[in-house]
Amino acid sequence: MSFHWVAAALLSFGITYLVLANQIILDPWSALDAVNSRTLPQIYGLMLCLAVLVLWMQRRHPTSQGDRASGTPAAPPSLRLRPLLLLSTLILGFIVALNWLNLWVAVGGLVLGLLWVMQERRWSILIGASLALPIGGFLLVERLLQMSLPIS
Repeated sequence: MSFHWVAAALLSFGITYLVLANQIILDPWSALDAVNSRTLPQIYGLMLCLAVLVLWMQRRHPTSQGDRASGTPAAPPSLRLRPLLLLSTLILGFIVALNWLNLWVAVGGLVLGLLWVMQERRWSILIGASLALPIGGFLLVERLLQMSLPIS
């Protein structure tokens, strides 16, 4: 039952985020561009909504329930909330770190922390992802698209 409440809350957050992203005021010279300051927030909002809907649909199918079908008892609520609290703390830390660090350095730290909390322990993946994502983002956004981000 709690899964449905969390999914509904995330879906409503995603829809609200999309509504607010569509209200971003565009400069007259960028209003006609295919990629502008609304594009990335709209992509993020759509991805969140789609991810929640996919998870919701997978949860409805009995074969996707994993351990429940095998009879293994579910983890106690305190163990299920710990990763959520750690992920939330990392995101809040990322927001605070934006004041002191460059955007791309903060993104690299966030990716590293998120992967660690999600039980990834292979150093090649940890280092590779936490370097590739910010470097790729920098090259794509600031060099290829020539968009200036005020927080970078």
